[in-house]
Amino acid sequence: MKRSKILGISLVLLLMAGVAIYLEACKKKIVTPINNIAGQVDDYPGYSAEARLVARSINKFKMQLDDRESVMRSGLYMPIDSIIWNVEALFNAEYTFPERKYLETVKQELEFFVNVNENNEAPFSVVADLYDDITDAVRQVYSHDGISADKSLKAVVVDKGDVVGNRVSINVYVVSGKMENNNTVKDPVDGPFGPGDCWYFGEYGGTCDDPSIFGDAAEIIEDTINYYYSGTSVPQPGYRGLNFSMFRIALEGSEYFDENGEPYLYYYPASSNPPLYLNYEWLNYYYNREVEVLLHLLPTDLVNQNLLPVIPAFVEVDIVGLLGYTGNGSCYHHRNYVVYGHKAFIPSQELPPLRDLLN
Repeated sequence: MKRSKILGISLVLLLMAGVAIYLEACKKKIVTPINNIAGQVDDYPGYSAEARLVARSINKFKMQLDDRESVMRSGLYMPIDSIIWNVEALFNAEYTFPERKYLETVKQELEFFVNVNENNEAPFSVVADLYDDITDAVRQVYSHDGISADKSLKAVVVDKGDVVGNRVSINVYVVSGKMENNNTVKDPVDGPFGPGDCWYFGEYGGTCDDPSIFGDAAEIIEDTINYYYSGTSVPQPGYRGLNFSMFRIALEGSEYFDENGEPYLYYYPASSNPPLYLNYEWLNYYYNREVEVLLHLLPTDLVNQNLLPVIPAFVEVDIVGLLGYTGNGSCYHHRNYVVYGHKAFIPSQELPPLRDLLN
């Protein structure tokens, strides 16, 4: 029994070390809770050691916020990377619904600032105020995201921005959307578009027949990919899927080429007479190539650079169709803003109660 306990502790320590190495590369560090509390040790099938560590860290931070006056009197300071991890993980545990299918999404960005000491730490009073400020601001932009029915909050990504002296900017990326009420699992399809589908490449150009219709090919491809691939079915009843340690990556469109030397993503020099009206065949073509980049090519590169776990979680993509300058001059292209991260499956009772941010 003693040997088993020692092995268990060693496993947790190894996992913590591995997670810390990965998060250092992404400027996010998983939290080792200060004054660790003993968590419930009931066995749940599929509840991994890493997921237990995540749940305990979240609950520890939640308890600290609930008892903030005592914690502040104790003189607790937190490193900025731990602040970011804790705020993001707890917020997503309390308010986001990543397993739902979203018919469309809205992205909004917020910025906050934190003053740190010479050790890149802030007092807990600042941490508590930051969590409250982020909660209030996200509630405000979420309530005004333009979606009136079947609203849901999908993900909130918290990341470190610029550092000027002792002032650190905190970037918050909010993804909300219109959820589908039919929870029937729908498998991805290779060709989701059919005859009659035709959209301008981007720049909110509408359909091929009516440029006044809101949307474009980039958005239609984006919504379809997110609908099929960004939600993850919970493997068994009583569990929740939690995204944490999320981060964003931008692609201009010219990063990946196929065996014929053609860019995988929509990317054409402005002088090359590109296809600007994408019929259903073009839409399916670029949809499948986007999927290849987002789920295979880019994650493989990031894993090889030790920037992602072996099995990364694809969380969300924002595809913007643009005519503008890149490194090679003026071009029509689909710029991607991709969110990846870790995903843990945790028994519902091991996390704070999930609630609607607007209620």
